[in-house]
Amino acid sequence: MLWSKKPAPVHEKSRAVGVDLTSTRARAVGIATGKLRPLMLEEPNEELPLFVALDRRTADIGRVGYSLCRKMPHAVCSNFLPALTQPREWRAGRHVITPEAALDLLLNKLRGPIAAESEAVVLALPAYLGPAQVTKLVSAASRAKLPLKGTVVGALALVADRAASILNGKPANPEAASPDVVPLRPTSTGPGVVAVIDADEFAVSAVVMSVERDRVKVLASTCWPRFAIKLWKDKLVDAVSDRCVRLCRRDPRDSADAEQALFEQLDDALDRTRAGQRVNLTLRTAHWFQDVIQQPEDFDSHCASLAHGAAESLRDFFNESGLPIHPRAVWLTHEAGRLPSFARNIHQNTPEGTSVEVLPPNAVAQAAANLAPRWLAAELPRAHLDAMIQLPVVSHQAPVEKPKTGRV
Repeated sequence: MLWSKKPAPVHEKSRAVGVDLTSTRARAVGIATGKLRPLMLEEPNEELPLFVALDRRTADIGRVGYSLCRKMPHAVCSNFLPALTQPREWRAGRHVITPEAALDLLLNKLRGPIAAESEAVVLALPAYLGPAQVTKLVSAASRAKLPLKGTVVGALALVADRAASILNGKPANPEAASPDVVPLRPTSTGPGVVAVIDADEFAVSAVVMSVERDRVKVLASTCWPRFAIKLWKDKLVDAVSDRCVRLCRRDPRDSADAEQALFEQLDDALDRTRAGQRVNLTLRTAHWFQDVIQQPEDFDSHCASLAHGAAESLRDFFNESGLPIHPRAVWLTHEAGRLPSFARNIHQNTPEGTSVEVLPPNAVAQAAANLAPRWLAAELPRAHLDAMIQLPVVSHQAPVEKPKTGRV
């Protein structure tokens, strides 16, 4: 009998994986030999939506649940991460699911793509999770046999990973900077204060940290469930539907399938409008269809009250936190940065010397992965990092630039 030779792996196993977990989705990246590779958590997609479908024989998590959240909301369990340790249940048919059971589904789904890549995993978690919830999550990860090396607040990991950009006066995301924009004043260097803003199905959250030469320390944090991503999408669904009624006297909200299809187009539409592009939203049922064109300023108008309210709440939070100085920078995660008009309103509600930047989608996951070697080397405590991270002992002095030659 002939035995087939085992195929060689197409790439080496990553030594470190960082997982960015929010109440909306999971993202992960692997880092090996200095190279970063996003993981496909649900082929062919990098993101795994945290929506559990309860309309089938076996509950399942991912896009199968996301595709039901408007069509059959009663058969979907979502936003379960902030409900850990709380007496809550979702019931549909034969299923009765608790937040802990939904978490087990999530971690078992993550185990496949992560275990194939990783020998060390770090979880970056939302700042609003309490100690008991983090303990519950760590225990569940152990049961799921994830090679977990540490957990950290995502915003804290992010600032620790990019502390040099503050200390050296560099932008946090130089790839996003426009080559046509010339700063009006030189960027400050040395220790300073940074705020990280995130958004998910549960809330818009903010964490303010001080960046010092040897450590990053959390000064204050808060969250506002009244500005959760779901409410922004509700606004957009209603506004686009109302526009459709004016165009053709048909309302997509009267059809579960049409409303679900509109909802599923919003993520791409938010990315496109943030890039200044118009979007064409297609609304369709078995008997009619209508294209609704939206400009970026239309999305801004639809969400103006949410953007203004969230930015004002952030300004009040800064003023009431007793900060020693104003934040030198406000960093928005990808999810927060694409909320219509939000970044612009933050810019208008912060001091003139505060820069406002939107970070790449994998920034938090990458920051978590970069912490894994430090846990393996026993440089970080075996505890959830939610208050402080000691920085590696390296020089943060900005390099001296050589004079440029050539044509001006």
